[in-house]
Parts: sequence; structure tokens; C-alpha cells
Amino acid sequence: MSGNFEKDSIDWQLYQLQQRMSEWFDRLFQPNGNARPSDWSLPDWVLRSLFWVIVVMMAVWIVWQLYRLLSPYLGRDWLPGRGQKAESQQQPAEKLTVAQWLQRSRALAQQGNYREACRALYMATIQKLDDRELIPNQLSRTDGEYLRILQTLPNPRPYQVLIRTHERLCFSNTEISEDTFNHCEQAYREIEAV
Repeated sequence: MSGNFEKDSIDWQLYQLQQRMSEWFDRLFQPNGNARPSDWSLPDWVLRSLFWVIVVMMAVWIVWQLYRLLSPYLGRDWLPGRGQKAESQQQPAEKLTVAQWLQRSRALAQQGNYREACRALYMATIQKLDDRELIPNQLSRTDGEYLRILQTLPNPRPYQVLIRTHERLCFSNTEISEDTFNHCEQAYREIEAV
């Protein structure tokens, strides 16, 4: 009875499991035990497939690198949709006269679009500075640069009102009210009076 107990107890079964696992790990990591035969190799079709996959991947990579290298030199209409995107990006930079910007501003204000109406007043101001040859209009110039240059003018306050409002338009989701537009319009009138 005692022999049967030793072979059926939980302790004995855990000991046997541990013994089997340890033997299995020994066989798995034993260098000379179950090593692969020396004549083992992949089938030829696998090697050929692997070769062609590598060749195709290298060709795709080379084409991609050539595209990245040459894309600045290719025409805008080479890829579908690229020319249209470039045209839409150039549209805001259109050069209108001061009178056209003011007319656009009034029309937008009548429609209740005070955000774009203030933007049109800002553009009229920038165009007026260019027309008066006070500050040449450059697309790369920031509002901060305009504010710095405007400090040299005798009355920079109305310009500052329009530029600060433009900064709020560009860098926040603040709703532009009719009062804000009226304030900008008053600032523009002060600029015209000078």
C-alpha cells in the first residue's frame, strides 16, 4: 500500500513532471543530442522565390529613392491632383488692390462672416503698406515681423489692432464678433486718415 501511495500522490506527480521537463530541456539544448542532419537544406523553389522577392523589393526601393530625388524637378501636373493642389495653395496669395480687399471685406461682413471680413481688412492694410512703400509685401513675413517694423511709424496702434486680430484668426478658434469687426474697421479708418 505504501508503494502505491508514493506513486499516486500529488507530490510524486509534481516530482515526475519536474523530472520530465528538466530532461526535455536537456535534450532541447544539448549540442550533440538531436542536432539537425548536415545534409539539411531548403527546397529550390523556396530559394528561388526568396531571391525574386528580394530583387523586387530592391527594385521598388530604388524607384522610390529616384522618385524622392527627382520629384522637385518633375512638373506639377506629372501626378494627378498635384497641379490642382498647387493652384489652390496659390489662391490666398492673389494680389488684389486695396479697394478690392475693402469691397470683399464689406461683402463678407454683410453676410455675417466677420472672421473673413477681418482677414480682408488685414490684407487691405498689408497691401496699403506695400502701396505706400512703407513695408514691402513679402509672403514669408510674419505678423511679428510686421509689428516690429511698424514700431518705427508715428502711430502704430491701428496697425497693431489689425495684426493682433489677424493673429487671433490664424492661431485660435476664437469666434470673431461684429464688435471685433467694427473695431478693426475703425482701426483701418484711422490708417486711411494718416
